[in-house]
Amino acid sequence: MDPLEKLLSVVHDVKSPLLAIRRLSERLLEDSDSLSEDVRRRLELIHESAAEASTSLEECNISSTLSVGSSADHPPEPVDVAQIADEIVGSFRAHAECKSQTLRYDADDRADCRVLGDPLQLREAMNNLVSNALKFSPSGSTVEVTVRRSTDTVRFSVTDSGPGLSEREQDRLFEPLCNVGPDPTDGEGSTGLGLYIARRIVEEHEGTVEVESEKGSGSTFRFTLPAASSPASPAPHADRSGSEWSSPSSAPALP
Repeated sequence: MDPLEKLLSVVHDVKSPLLAIRRLSERLLEDSDSLSEDVRRRLELIHESAAEASTSLEECNISSTLSVGSSADHPPEPVDVAQIADEIVGSFRAHAECKSQTLRYDADDRADCRVLGDPLQLREAMNNLVSNALKFSPSGSTVEVTVRRSTDTVRFSVTDSGPGLSEREQDRLFEPLCNVGPDPTDGEGSTGLGLYIARRIVEEHEGTVEVESEKGSGSTFRFTLPAASSPASPAPHADRSGSEWSSPSSAPALP
């Protein structure tokens, strides 16, 4: 693993725990009337420090990801899209709980969902789509992540319950530094680069990215990549279908 890949790996591993620290400290500060002045100030420092660190990591991640060369610069290797999706859903557990959101995940554990590519880049693309869905969906809503295998492709999809996008907004959605539509629902930051980076990574892996959305009806973002093997190949991963993360106050998932 070269130095740039190591940097991207560290950035990815640290972002989600920092987000959890920010959200949990915000929750504790909501009950600041019951806290002593000293404890309240310490929580404020924790929250401020986590926010500053998140901003620095985001800037580092943007510059590093944009400087990554074509996927041809990295020898492709088998990447289990279903396994990475399951890990990403787990990493966003605290975020979903803090917004009383239900985060559902479904994949066919009998299917081989491997593709050939760079695992760090593909993880970043998938992470960006899930992050966006949670970021722009209201409290108490449901976000669903699915992975499906067809004859010769693997499809990763994220469906949210956000405000949806007009056709005009969809036309500009994947442009760099472009923030279209409403703001995030809980004060989260948005660089306007997440979807652009995701599309660039997927296209470098000979895949396609698309969005289905209607104003007021949520959105589905998906990308499709060439499968690494024939459908008859055995699936190497364990049963991960039907996993779900939600806060105790969320409505139960549909069967």
